[in-house]
Amino acid sequence: MHTFLRIILSTFLLVFTTQLMAQAPLPNVRVTVIASGTVNWELQHMKHMHLDQENGFNLVINPVASLSAARIAITSGNADFIVSDWLWGSERNMKGANLGFLPFSRQIGSIIAAKGSTFASFSDLKGKRVGIAGGPLNKGWVLLRAAAKKEGVDLEKEVQIQFAAPPLLNQAMRSGRLDLLATFWHYGARLEAEGYSKLYSLDDVMKGLGLGSEIPMLGYLYDQSLDPALVRGFYNATKQTKAQLAVDNDAWDRLRPLMKAENDDIYHGLIAGYRAGIPSDLSQEQIDDAVNFYKIIDDLKPYPSGTQLNPALFYREP
Repeated sequence: MHTFLRIILSTFLLVFTTQLMAQAPLPNVRVTVIASGTVNWELQHMKHMHLDQENGFNLVINPVASLSAARIAITSGNADFIVSDWLWGSERNMKGANLGFLPFSRQIGSIIAAKGSTFASFSDLKGKRVGIAGGPLNKGWVLLRAAAKKEGVDLEKEVQIQFAAPPLLNQAMRSGRLDLLATFWHYGARLEAEGYSKLYSLDDVMKGLGLGSEIPMLGYLYDQSLDPALVRGFYNATKQTKAQLAVDNDAWDRLRPLMKAENDDIYHGLIAGYRAGIPSDLSQEQIDDAVNFYKIIDDLKPYPSGTQLNPALFYREP
């Protein structure tokens, strides 16, 4: 009789515990994103397919209007993840932060010339009107300035710079108020579909500056005090999301309203651009190249800091 009661009690406790575990809420993971950006496409698909819950967390998407707002969110503790470049992440860590980096995309940006332009070198930009998407800390401006300095051109002193949001700069290019534009890749793709020429990508600029491997410049930045299990779960969810978006055209049909593609050519160009930028896990060679590249960029600054990029910034699979 006692044995029977013990079995009944054990069974009851097992069922009760299982129910409690099933009802326990998953921890939230807050991701702050630019509402109009490609990151939002990825996260919306992740949420739609419940890949967050499959990986042990509940995704909370917080849209903002600008990269600056996203960076404020991560530095103030109001976001668990944002997407930015590892140059900025490293700079923050040198000021006392403890950020980590998960690869997001190998796409970083495009340099678009006005129709009829005949630029052959950075010296041709002297006196010209150059638009830069974002602010003066934007990676496009940092890379463009470094590449020009390598050719003996100081863009800060020798060209007319206009910083603004990408849609405004696209419109400025269309209205003839810019000679050159460094912008995010998906805004560059829109202009290319309208007949504008891409001189080169910012990836080309990085290679010209000495970066040998194709290390993703853009990634999910997070505070490394975050639970490692959540970081691993989030990274797994992003990789599953990318794998689905790489082959599932129906998924893109659901995302099309977010993409705001003006026509089919732009729509398919955006899909192709996203897919071309899907990165793999970081290799040690890529991390070593990033450390060397950071030194090259630092040496090209007007006042080099002499600091080195800490490779611990980059996430490696356990």
